[in-house]
Amino acid sequence: MPLKNDYNIKDNPTIFVIFGATGDLSRKKIFPSLYELSKNSLLPDKIKIIAAARSDFTNEGFRKSLEENIPKLQSDAWKKFSQYIEYFKCDIEKNIDLDKFSTFLNSAEKEIGTCTQRIYYLSISPYIYAEAFENLGQTNLNKGCQSHTKPARIVIEKPFGYSLKSAQLLNEKLEHYFSQEQIYRIDHVLGKETVQNIFAFRFGNEIFEPIWNKDYIDNVQITYAEYVGVEKRGDYYDKSGALRDITQNHLLQLLTLVTMEEPTHFEQMAIRDKKLEILRAIRKMTPAEVLRNTVRGQYEGYKKEEKIAPNSQTETYALTKLFIDNKRWQGVPFYLRTGKRLTGKVTSIIISFKDSGHELFQNYWDKPLPNHITIQIEPNEGIGIRLVAKKPGLTTQLEPVDMEFCYKTSFNQPRPDAYERLLMDIIVGDQTLFIGQVGQSWKIIDPIREVWDSNKPNLAIYKPGTWGPQEAEDLIKEDGREWLAPLLTICKI
Repeated sequence: MPLKNDYNIKDNPTIFVIFGATGDLSRKKIFPSLYELSKNSLLPDKIKIIAAARSDFTNEGFRKSLEENIPKLQSDAWKKFSQYIEYFKCDIEKNIDLDKFSTFLNSAEKEIGTCTQRIYYLSISPYIYAEAFENLGQTNLNKGCQSHTKPARIVIEKPFGYSLKSAQLLNEKLEHYFSQEQIYRIDHVLGKETVQNIFAFRFGNEIFEPIWNKDYIDNVQITYAEYVGVEKRGDYYDKSGALRDITQNHLLQLLTLVTMEEPTHFEQMAIRDKKLEILRAIRKMTPAEVLRNTVRGQYEGYKKEEKIAPNSQTETYALTKLFIDNKRWQGVPFYLRTGKRLTGKVTSIIISFKDSGHELFQNYWDKPLPNHITIQIEPNEGIGIRLVAKKPGLTTQLEPVDMEFCYKTSFNQPRPDAYERLLMDIIVGDQTLFIGQVGQSWKIIDPIREVWDSNKPNLAIYKPGTWGPQEAEDLIKEDGREWLAPLLTICKI
């Protein structure tokens, strides 16, 4: 795994605290990613990983409980990594034993022998963020090491708030104790190689940027589809829904990356400013426009899932058509859709170009197909370009063909998991791939949410294993368009 030239991993003494260490995210993503970094010698030479949660565990008991979630566990590598992990029982929501936890961290720091970089990863329910921020601040844990020369970093998962007002209130509490330099709002999608490659694809190749605008692009389709249902997240999901859980963060972040203007430098503030320009330019919808331009759905059987209200109106599918009111994108529709229990797991951005008619070949194909570019983030990372070519033979017949770039076959080196990349960035203090203020995205979502909360449009029911409700197909067909091959169209290896 290559490092940035300015990374200084090894000589960076760190205490990495994971609050909510017994939860699914910690067990399935955070600890396995830290293990991979350790296996590849990409953790600091002096590090302690503190697992903090409400359950009763010994150090050995907790370490043992992690093993089943470590893929391809190597005994020597695991033995070395597991020695970094210590367990401490406390409750960050109710401020139980946080004072003792502070003393515990001071003792761990003494063992390391120097002022350490402290990182607090909040792998906890978003519903208790406010209490967590307050309690960390009240116990002075926000100030970092004992000498206070290295303020602690705090890592926050999505969603941040549930509306503009709640996000603003939450942000006030967070910034009362933590500065912007300390705050890392994580979105794992931004750590994907193909997402990062959008910059290289657009701004490093002269053939694409000149046509990356309303004059050549007809529409853009961004899909975040999941095969699974709510699984064990029913209590959280039923209060959130697809619009808050995915559209407000993942999909809007992907939208900004594919539409933003070129930043002056490849650094965090320059990139954030350009992304913010896009969010501010997205047209806010009136209630009538929400009814025309959105679809909300729920898969059959959702109400029978664990911890779901029997009369739940929570959407598991959300389709939103957005417009960006600026010179580059005026009039181009952006279709953002996400859902659970769909045909498969896929995250993709499809840029569909305008079809000028091609009179020369109008008699040589049944139906002209627009050129389009697919940026596939999951399951197989790569980029594909749909072209038209003559089919071999004595007659002239045109058929679509794909040119593709696949990470698996193009580079003979391992690709880090998104969490591995982002955890490494947190340790060294690089905020480039992290989200800044989130208020602007809620200004887009809130008008939609207000209409949906009045139970309009009607909640469409769809069968698991499909691409969602029929209403989503109808919406794009009414625009004279169609969904373009959203699943596994490239890099089938």
